[in-house]
Amino acid sequence: MADSNVKGHTGLLSVYDTAAYKPIVCLTSTSMSSVLRLIEKVNYCTQGVTVKTIDGIDRTVSFDAEVMDVDSTAGAPNASYAELLALQGEEQTFKLEGRGEEQYFKAVISDLSDTFPGEGDATFSGTLTINGDIS
Repeated sequence: MADSNVKGHTGLLSVYDTAAYKPIVCLTSTSMSSVLRLIEKVNYCTQGVTVKTIDGIDRTVSFDAEVMDVDSTAGAPNASYAELLALQGEEQTFKLEGRGEEQYFKAVISDLSDTFPGEGDATFSGTLTINGDIS
């Protein structure tokens, strides 16, 4: 079997909404960052050599999308910008696809911003700060 490129549109991000996962509407990109936190110390016991120990891992997921009019009265299958704005400040469960096996995690929407240009479509972007492990 030959190696093949992974298509970007498979990087789907969804938020859990009481009964099912709702994909975030009209994503244009997703990215995941995993940063290892290190503690560095030098003392007499290490004979002046820097010793590094792992303190933890900080993970975030960033996304960009288009602002869409979503009819919330019809039980829309997608999560809109307005819904995400309402969820900000409370921990939510998210699902990220397209990076091997589906990944589930709890996160807070730590950043959410929109852009309404004079010409063109309105867009928004956000950052999820993951709490705990990814399963």
